[in-house]
Amino acid sequence: ASTAPPNSQTNMKTFTKAELATHVGSRFAEDDRPSSDKMMIAIDGYVYDVTSFSKLHPGGLAVLRMVAGEDATKQFYGLHTKDVLTKYHDKLCVGLLEDSSKSDLKLPEKTGEDLVSLVPYAEIPLLRKNWAPSPWWTDSHRAFLLDMRMTLTNMLPEFMDIETKGEYVGSELAQKVGATGILACLNGMACMGVAQKLKDEGKMTFPGGMEPKNFDLWHEYLANQEFARALPVGVRNGLSGGMSISMPAIATFWKDPRKDVVVEQIILGQKRSCLAISEPHAGSDVAKIVTMARKSKCGKYYIVNGIKKWITSGMNADLFSVAVRTGAGGSGGISFLLVDKNDPKTAEGVSVKHIKTSDAKAAATAWVYFDDCYVPVENLMGKENQGFKLIMANFNHERWLICAGVMGGIRMILKECFLWCMQREVFGKNLMSQPVIRNKLAKMIGSIESLEGYMESITYQMANMEHASAMTELGGPTAILKYQTTRIMTLVVDEACQLFGGRALTASGMGKNVEIIQRTYKFASILGGSEEIMADLGVRQALQFFPPDAKL
Repeated sequence: ASTAPPNSQTNMKTFTKAELATHVGSRFAEDDRPSSDKMMIAIDGYVYDVTSFSKLHPGGLAVLRMVAGEDATKQFYGLHTKDVLTKYHDKLCVGLLEDSSKSDLKLPEKTGEDLVSLVPYAEIPLLRKNWAPSPWWTDSHRAFLLDMRMTLTNMLPEFMDIETKGEYVGSELAQKVGATGILACLNGMACMGVAQKLKDEGKMTFPGGMEPKNFDLWHEYLANQEFARALPVGVRNGLSGGMSISMPAIATFWKDPRKDVVVEQIILGQKRSCLAISEPHAGSDVAKIVTMARKSKCGKYYIVNGIKKWITSGMNADLFSVAVRTGAGGSGGISFLLVDKNDPKTAEGVSVKHIKTSDAKAAATAWVYFDDCYVPVENLMGKENQGFKLIMANFNHERWLICAGVMGGIRMILKECFLWCMQREVFGKNLMSQPVIRNKLAKMIGSIESLEGYMESITYQMANMEHASAMTELGGPTAILKYQTTRIMTLVVDEACQLFGGRALTASGMGKNVEIIQRTYKFASILGGSEEIMADLGVRQALQFFPPDAKL
C-alpha cells in the first residue's frame, strides 16, 4: 500500500477489503494466522494506519487487535465520540476504503450551517429545518448564532485542555475571546455602546458581522445559550460566570466618568469582574449581609471589612461588585460598591483564596477577604443605603442569564442522549428500540420544549415591557422561571445518567459531558437564589397583585 502523506490526493491509495485484511499487525499469542508489519483499520470509509498509535492507545492494544484489518466503524462509535476521530485523522489517515463516498483524505471543512444538528430536538426552533421562525427571530439572529458556534467550536480544544488540566482561565485566552466580541455579547445590552466604539476602532469583531448597535435581548439570549452549550462548565464560569452578573451592574449603576474605560477593559478580557454578594452569614437572604463599609475620617474612602464566599471568578477578578452594609440592619442599610484591585491603596485590603467545589478549578471560585480595604467614595454605585434595590434589579437579569445557560446545557445533553441511544447496543439491539428508553427521552423532550416556550415568553416581556412596569411585574415570573428551569434540569440530568450508566460517572469518553453536568448542575439550583426561595418569591410577588374582591 502507498504511504502518501495525509490529505494528499497525489498517489492517494484506495484499499480493497481484501488488502485491508492483510494489515493486521501482530496476532494474539498462539494465533497461528499470519501477522504483518502494519496494523490498519477503516472507519467511515477512511483507512487509518494505527501501527504506532496502538502502543499508546488509551483503551489498550487488545481492543485494536480485535478489529485490525477490518472496517471498525460500528465498533468505534460504540466506544468513542466523533471528535476523537477528528483529533487523530490527519496523523493516521493513509487512504480510502473501496466504495467509499469520500473524494480525498482531508476531512470536509465545516461551515456554521454544517454545525446545525439534525438530531431531533437538538436545536431551538430557530435552527430547525422547515419550522417557521417565531416573530421575534430574524436572519440576523440566525447568522449571529451560527457564527458564534463556529468560533467557539474552533476554540473548543483550548477550553477542554484548561478544564481537564485543572487550571485557571488565563488572561491571554480571555483576551482572545474578548476580541471576537463574545464577552460583550454575554454581558448584553448594557455594554453595546462601548462595544460599537471598539468595533469601529478595529479592536473587536462581532459574531455574524453585525453591528453592536443592532444587538438586542434576543442576541443576548442566544449568546448565553450557545456559550453554555459549547463550553465545559468550569471554563465557562471562569470566563463569564462572574463577569456577566457584575459588569452589567457597573455599566448601568456606576456614574463615574471612568465607567466606559472599565467596561472596555472587561469586554476585551483585559480585566475580569465578579459579583460579591454571598457571605458565610447570608446567601439568598441578601438583607442579612454583615460586610461593612464605614467612611474614613477624611471622607474620601469607604473602609470595607468582611468576608464574601462562593464568588465565581473571584480568583481572577480585578473588579468586585460588592454588597456592603453602610447603614442600619435590614435592606435599608445596604450599598453597592465597586472594589478595584488595580488601585494600590485598595489592593492592600483585598485577598482571595480558592474554594474547591464540585466545579472545575477553571471556575476560579473564591473566598474574598476585605480587611481595612480603602475604596474611593467615587466607586459607590447608586446612592448610599439604597443599594438593595439595585442588587435586586441585577438579580432579575442574573436569574434570566442562568436560565438561558441551563437551556443551552440541557439541549446539548438531550442531543447526546439521542445519539447514545441510537449507537449503544444492548442484548443485540440499540437502546432506542426499548420502550422504557423512549419514554425517558419523551419526558426530557416535553420538559425542554415547554421550558423553551416559557423562557421565550419571559424574554419577550423583558424586551418589550416598559422599564418601570418590568421592575415590578417581572421579578416574580423570573423567579418562577428559574425554579422551573432548574427543576427540569434535575429531571434531564437524572435521566441522562440512567441512559449513559457508568459513562455518566466517567470524566472522559462518550459520557464526559454528562459527567460534567451531573457533577455541577446543582450550582444553577442554588446560585442566584435557591429553588425554595425562588418558588416562594414568585408566589409572594403574585399575591401583591391579587385582586382583593376575587372569590371562588
